[in-house]
Amino acid sequence: MKILFWIIIGLIVHVYCIYPLILLSLRKFMKIKFRKSNGLLPVTIIVSAYNEEDVIETKIGNLLDLDYPKKCLEIIIASDGSYDRTNEIVKRYASKGIRLAGYRIRRGKAETLNRTIPKAKNEIIVLSDANAFFKKDAIQKLVRNFGDVRVGAVCGRLCFDNNGNNKKIGELEGFYWKYETFLKRIEGSRGSLLGANGAIYAIRKSLFTPVPSDTIVEDFLIPMKILEKDYKVLYEPEAIAYEETAKGIVQEMARRVRIGAGDFQSLFLTWRLLNPLHGFSSFAFWSHKVLRWVAPFLLTGVLFLNAFLVGENIYLMLFLAQSSFYLVALLGRVLSNTRIHIRLFGFCYYFVSMNIALLLGFFKFFMGRQSVMWDRTHR
Repeated sequence: MKILFWIIIGLIVHVYCIYPLILLSLRKFMKIKFRKSNGLLPVTIIVSAYNEEDVIETKIGNLLDLDYPKKCLEIIIASDGSYDRTNEIVKRYASKGIRLAGYRIRRGKAETLNRTIPKAKNEIIVLSDANAFFKKDAIQKLVRNFGDVRVGAVCGRLCFDNNGNNKKIGELEGFYWKYETFLKRIEGSRGSLLGANGAIYAIRKSLFTPVPSDTIVEDFLIPMKILEKDYKVLYEPEAIAYEETAKGIVQEMARRVRIGAGDFQSLFLTWRLLNPLHGFSSFAFWSHKVLRWVAPFLLTGVLFLNAFLVGENIYLMLFLAQSSFYLVALLGRVLSNTRIHIRLFGFCYYFVSMNIALLLGFFKFFMGRQSVMWDRTHR
């Protein structure tokens, strides 16, 4: 029992501490250079939309205002069975080159992309969501990386705009994204970025493999399938998109549970990358994703084992430390809807809530109860 306890402790420490330190060492001593393009490549932007009448006009305006030659740009709004005014609004901009790929029957985002990407005229495809807004030079910064023939996909940087929402949540989400961005920067610098975010990423059309129509997190699976083909997937921090933060952690829970279910689904679809023969990509996949996904089970297991080992002082101290951590997280939950802001309590609550979402996501995936259809979190 003691051996198992310390093995689990080691895995948890590896995920959150040792792996980031290894990445720091790699960044300093083992750099890989990728060639960037000097010219402007023809690009097709595909925006996935479902009932986005509140934001779609703003999104179109954002795309038309990009600092990129119109002759090199094709814009497609892929409307997945929208029944509000989304299609009507998009059609108004046909004269400005905005194409509507309107599908009458809703099939989910994965199938929408499967049907829309082959319609694109250009080799470089930029994928985005309706509620994410690009910085003017985002496309230029994103696609310049395809100057290197080894590069198959590039992910931009998503920044969160608080915009009057809960500042405490914005701070917590911002802290988490800074940590994730640190990992992405180094993994991406080696061409082994694990997945992307749906707000802003680009792929080569010729490398796109249609994903199963029931795919939950297609923005993770699509780049991973490209990585599986031994092409490089990069992270471009200068290609920036903005989204608003959520109004609260509770409001984000359904989204995180959905992503958690999608993570476990993706594991079965990308298992080939677990093979150590894939080198650093395999090591990063195990360390950054797989062990992170099973962290709820590791955390639960170490607490359970610890309860049986409290007869010795060191295990009693560790049990009290764990119990205190979860008590602080509970207090953080209670205080999240008040004006009282204790940063440590908030961080503990945020960490625990993310792992609870992963756990619930696992059970939803295991029981087949997670719908492929997405509904944007109200922000």
